[in-house]
Amino acid sequence: MYNPQIKASQITNLTDARYFAAWGVEWLGFGLEPGQDHVVTPAQMAAIKEWVEGPKMIGEFSGLDAELIRQSVKLLDLDGVEVSRFANLSELQLSVPIIMNIVMEAHLEPDALVELLKANEVVEYFILDFERNASINNFKEKFPISWLSGLAKQFPIFIRTSTDTYSLKELTQEIQPMGISLAGGEEEKVGLKSFDELDEIFEALEPLRMV
Repeated sequence: MYNPQIKASQITNLTDARYFAAWGVEWLGFGLEPGQDHVVTPAQMAAIKEWVEGPKMIGEFSGLDAELIRQSVKLLDLDGVEVSRFANLSELQLSVPIIMNIVMEAHLEPDALVELLKANEVVEYFILDFERNASINNFKEKFPISWLSGLAKQFPIFIRTSTDTYSLKELTQEIQPMGISLAGGEEEKVGLKSFDELDEIFEALEPLRMV
């Protein structure tokens, strides 16, 4: 039975972390590189970790500062790191799993994507981010569902997408990637935010994840 893993990204507050942990996600990701969007300090992440059990804790980086990543892994006892496709993986020398986030862009062709995945054998998982540029690209035309389904059989990919691009039904019934990447967001005020959209996603996924 298909049972997708879930990685939650861009966690910046305890409300999000507890919410995703309660739904049993496998991974919680925290932006730890100054200058990123949705960044937290090491102290903030450490404080959140104290109150959350279950998910593996992932540091999210561009991957261009290898020393920052190594220090963060040691300081925060990270279970893995996420880096961009431009990271110099040979410099990292890590003992924890590496996840590579690939932002899907207009110039990235299917054949080039396959070569990129093949060239990074040390990467444990790949996240294909179709969400960031969804408003300016017709991804379905370049990366049809049947093609992505074949790719998911060859590589350990997670997909992040808006439902306007690939619906949850298409993801879970046809493409069936190893996992799905979701994102946290800002609180309306401390401890308060709406999870209505995410609730719908998790309720739809729940029958698949009851194992």
